[in-house]
Amino acid sequence: MIKSLKYITLGSLILVGASCTKDQLRIDERETSFNVNYFTYSRYQLTTAIVDVSTQYGKGIIDEQIEEAALYFLECYNGASQAATLYTNRGQNWDYLGDNAYTKQLRTLSALTELATNENNMANVAAANILKCVVGAYLTEKYGDIPFSEAMQGRTGNLFPKFDTQKEVYESMFSMLDEAVSILSDGNSKGLPADHDVMFKGERSKWLKFANSLKFRLMVHSYEAFKKAGKDLSSEMQAIASGNNYMSSVADNAGLEFSGVSDRESWYTETNFGSRNDFTEQKPSKYLIDQMVALDDPRLYVVFAPALSPISAKATQSSEDIKINGYTYNITYYPSSQYDPSELTAAGRDLDGNIISVPYELDAKWFGAPNPINVQTQYASNASLPGTNGFYDNRRITGFSKLLEATKDPRLKAVVMESSEMMFLLAEARQKGWISTGTVKDYYENAIRLSFERWQIENGTKPATHIGSDKIVDNFSNYYAKPAVALDGTAADLDKIAIQKWLSMLVTNHTEAYTEYRRTGKPAFIGKIVKSFSTYEYPLRYVYPLDESSNNKEQYDAAVSALGGKDLPSAKMWILQ
Repeated sequence: MIKSLKYITLGSLILVGASCTKDQLRIDERETSFNVNYFTYSRYQLTTAIVDVSTQYGKGIIDEQIEEAALYFLECYNGASQAATLYTNRGQNWDYLGDNAYTKQLRTLSALTELATNENNMANVAAANILKCVVGAYLTEKYGDIPFSEAMQGRTGNLFPKFDTQKEVYESMFSMLDEAVSILSDGNSKGLPADHDVMFKGERSKWLKFANSLKFRLMVHSYEAFKKAGKDLSSEMQAIASGNNYMSSVADNAGLEFSGVSDRESWYTETNFGSRNDFTEQKPSKYLIDQMVALDDPRLYVVFAPALSPISAKATQSSEDIKINGYTYNITYYPSSQYDPSELTAAGRDLDGNIISVPYELDAKWFGAPNPINVQTQYASNASLPGTNGFYDNRRITGFSKLLEATKDPRLKAVVMESSEMMFLLAEARQKGWISTGTVKDYYENAIRLSFERWQIENGTKPATHIGSDKIVDNFSNYYAKPAVALDGTAADLDKIAIQKWLSMLVTNHTEAYTEYRRTGKPAFIGKIVKSFSTYEYPLRYVYPLDESSNNKEQYDAAVSALGGKDLPSAKMWILQ
C-alpha cells in the first residue's frame, strides 16, 4: 500500500478513533506542526525536491543490481550474482533507489506544486512537473503499471490509489511536460529563483531544454508500444528535433554538483567519510574493460585506475609510480611464481554467454572481473596471497581512478539526463525514420564528443601513451573513424549507437542504461552474459512491493493481471511487449 498520501505524520502513520480526545489533539498538533514546517514557501520545496530527486536517481551508479544487470560492475564481497536478487527479492515499499518515492519525492513535489500555484510562481510548477516525470518514469519503467494519477495529490489523495496503466502514465507525463514547456516559454511566468534552483541557477531556458529532452527520451522508450496501440509519436518527436530547443551542450546537462562538505553531500564513491567500500569493492566487468581496451577509449583513463597489484612475468617483486590524467598510482608487480598455476585462470563467459577459461594477462594494467561470483578471490584463492588488500578489494583487477574517490569535482554529479544521451536518442530516431531532421552521423558523433567533454577529455593530438599524462587528450575524428565506431549506413549502425551509448552512461546513468538494454536488446552480449550466470531469464522488471500485495490487493491484482497473471521479473511490461 502506498503510505502517507492522505494523513501522514513525519514519522509513522497513526490512525485513531475520533472519540479519543487526547489522541485527536495529538493528531491536530502534529498536523499543525506539519503545516508550519512543510508548507512554507515553494522556493524551499523547490530546493528540497531537486536534491531529493537528483541525488537518489544518481545513486543508480552504485546500485549493485542495476550495475550487474547492465554489466558494468561486479562486487568483490558478493558470493553470488547481484542481478539474481532482481529475480527473488520483493521489497516492502516502492523502491526509488533506496527511497519510497510516494512518501518522499512525490510528496515533496505535491507540496511544491500546491504552494507554487497559490503564489502564482508557475515556473516552479513547471519544474515540479518535470521532476514528477523523472520519478514517474523511473517507477513505471521498473515496475510497469503504477499508481500515478491518484498518487500525486498530496494529502487529498486516495490511501488506496488505482494503478494507472503504463500507457496512461506515459500519456500523463507527456501532458505534464507539455504544460511545463508552455509555462517556461511564457516570459511572464514567475518562479525559479537562482538561489533556490540548485540545478540550473534559475536559467529557465535550461529547464525548457530538459523538459523537451526528457519528453523525447520517454517517446523513444514508448514509440513502438504507442504505434501498436494506434498512435504514431513521430510528429511530436519531429517538433522537438526541428525546434532545436533540447540539450545540446555539456552546460545543458541536468545534474547536481556535490558540495563535498559531508557524506550526504558528496560523490557516491568518495573516501573521505566513512567506509572506503563503495570505492574499492566495485570492480569493472571484464566485458566492459575489454570493450574499452579494444577501442583504446579515452574514458578508460579517466574513470579507471590500472590494476595496483598485477600478477607479473617478472622474476622478482618490483614497484613503480605511474601518472595518468594527473593522478599518481603506485603499482606493485607480484611474480606469477608466487601463485598456484590454477590461480592464474578463472571461469568466465564469452560474448555469447558460453563458459570459458579466462587466463590472467600478466602485467596487465587494465583487467576486469570475468565472473560475478567471489570477485575478491579471483586469481588468488587465499586472502594471504600477494596482491590481496582486504576483503573489500582485489587489486589484481582494475579499479576506480583517484578522481572517483573525491568528495566533489565538476565531473562528479548526480546525473538525471545529459546532452550526450539526447544526441544518441536523436541518432536512433533518425536512423529508424522517426524524425527527418539532421543526420544519424552528426547526432552520433556529437553524442560521443559530448560524452568525452563531460569527462574533460580534450580534442587534440593524441599522445603515444597516456602514461605520464596530466590530462587526457585524444583526436576525436580519429576515434570516430575506427572501424568499430564508424557508421556505414546499414542496420549495424544501431549496434554501434548502442555500444557507444552504453559506454557514455558508465558512472553517469546506469539506471537509463538498464532501461535501454531491456528496450532494445543491445548491446546483445549484456543479456547473454548476465543470463548465463543465472537459472532465470534476464530480469525485465522489479516485482511489486509487499505493501501493495498486502494492503492494496484489489489494485495490485488488476496490475498483475495486465502482466499476464504473474508478478515476475520476467513479465513484459507494456513498453516491452
